[in-house]
Amino acid sequence: MILSPLKIFPSAGHNNQDSGAVKNGYREADLTKEARNNIARRSKAEDLIMDEDWETNSQYQSRIKPGKASVLLDIHFNSAASLASGTECYIAATDFNNKNSLSYKMADEICKITAKVLRIPNRGVKPDDLSQHSRIGILHLGAGVSVLWEICFISNTKDMNSYQANKEELMKKVAEILKNYDEMKL
Repeated sequence: MILSPLKIFPSAGHNNQDSGAVKNGYREADLTKEARNNIARRSKAEDLIMDEDWETNSQYQSRIKPGKASVLLDIHFNSAASLASGTECYIAATDFNNKNSLSYKMADEICKITAKVLRIPNRGVKPDDLSQHSRIGILHLGAGVSVLWEICFISNTKDMNSYQANKEELMKKVAEILKNYDEMKL
């Protein structure tokens, strides 16, 4: 197990064994791994602990133990009817109830910059108990800042075209946000 009080944990929400959503010629696992790797390229390697492509989410969560001064970002793409559009973030319900929590603030920043760069709706920050799960486990590992990011809808052609055209700029800005929150040294 890796105990790390001062690290950034970017995680592809899906892996080689779990493709996630498959729509419009895209596999969510491929997109999330690409996004994670793009963020990693823009960060200092010694500051990162990432999931491995072969690991399941359970294996990754068992391997890491983020400390209170850590920043965790779990990356996903949403899927729904083809007209659904936008970006959103989930955080633990306790953080959602405290709008001054760093998880809420970081999630809000990520939603705003994603909506701006991709020119898609900002669906906002939501508590994990309003997701398709009653509790999102990775948000409860003990990191000081924990966010699950739904970049855009893989099922929406317009969202995906904008993502593909602007992903470099978006990942640069999100890497900067992660660095800023890591430097706050909770």
